[in-house]
This record gives sequence, structure tokens and C-alpha cells, in this order.
Amino acid sequence: MSLCARPADSAAATERGRRFSGMLCVVLLTLFTYGVWRLTHGLTIWTFDDWRQEQIVEGSLQAQAVSVRGPSPSWLWSPTRADAGGQVYLVDFIYTRCPTVCRALGSEFQQIQTALRESAAPEAKRVRLVSMSFDVSRDDVHALKQFAAQMHAEPRWWQLGVPASQADANALLRSLGVVVIPDGEDGFVHNGAIHVLDAQGRLRGLYEPGQWRQALDAAYRWAGRPAGAPL
Repeated sequence: MSLCARPADSAAATERGRRFSGMLCVVLLTLFTYGVWRLTHGLTIWTFDDWRQEQIVEGSLQAQAVSVRGPSPSWLWSPTRADAGGQVYLVDFIYTRCPTVCRALGSEFQQIQTALRESAAPEAKRVRLVSMSFDVSRDDVHALKQFAAQMHAEPRWWQLGVPASQADANALLRSLGVVVIPDGEDGFVHNGAIHVLDAQGRLRGLYEPGQWRQALDAAYRWAGRPAGAPL
């Protein structure tokens, strides 16, 4: 008996293989296209910043409540806590050894602090500044006290803290879409922006260095919004 396949059988098998490969390619291409469509919200979002802006519009990013250490006694930072008084927060994420963007943001927070102190607007009483370190291993209470002194931070307006654990830090960063990456030189690359959080802790705006006035105006708008007002 011959062990060789007949030409007709071989041709049929080859044709079936081609059809199967073609169908598999179509299925994979369809799944890939669908995935891209979903991830990009209908091909409208192509970058991480675009994604964050979309989440801001939807009000989908909300600060995770975390235990915090800082120059003042340890506290639970939760914008939605009962004693928060409906405050609106301007938040930056820092590490105290940062020589560039963190210092620039600190300078802008100084200007916001002065504006809040001197403002007669009732909304000013509901706006608070928070500089949150993500460098859990190095930014202890002493380091934060030194940074606060250098920035002339007044506790009435401006609090500094660091999450009590790395797990808390990761949860807070993740909840607001903040990316922090070691730079390989004993520092970090991270989002350098002023985050506006409403009275429910939702992220309502991102403002780059140099836009502190716009950030403060946005905070005033949210602070002046009556409870239960439509978004």
C-alpha cells in the first residue's frame, strides 16, 4: 500500500488549510479592530492624557481615601469624609528631593496660598491645597516639615503628606490616573500638574505648570456649586 497521499487529497487539504488561515486572520483582525475601537472610545482617544481628559469629563476618577503622615498629626485624607465641609482641593503629587517640576508647582502653590489668604470671596474658605508625596520610603515627617518650611506652607491653607504605606500610595495614584516611574537616577518621572478635586473627591480638572490662576478659578467654580446641583 502506498503511503503517499493522492494528489487530489493533498490539494484539498491545502485548500482547507488556506481557508482556515484566512478565516483565522479575519477573526483576529476583527477582534483587534474591536479592541482598538473600545480602548480609543471610537478612535477619538490615542494618548494617556486623552484618556484622562475623557475620564475627567465623565467624572470617573475619584480619589481613594488613604491614611496619611505629615507635619501635622497623621490624618485620613478622604475628600468625601463627613468633616471635610464640602471642600474643594487643589492637589499636586511630589517628592521632596525633586529639583524641577515639584519646586515649580510649590512656587505656584505659594501664589495660590497668597490669593486664598487675601480673598474675600466665600468660595476661598472652601479651597484647600494638598501636596501629596508618593516617595513613601524617603519622605518621612521630617522631610515633609523641611519642604513645608521651604515652601512657607501655612497649615490653614496648605497641607503636606505622604501615604502611610506603599499600598496606599499606589491606590491613590491609580485612582486619579497618576503615573510615577523611577528615572534610574534616584528620582522619578511623574505627572506634573495641579489636580482639581470637587467636594466628592472626583477629578474635575488638570492644569499644567503656569496655569495656577486657571486652576484656582476652576476650584472657585466647584466650591461655589450648591450641593446637589447638576454637573
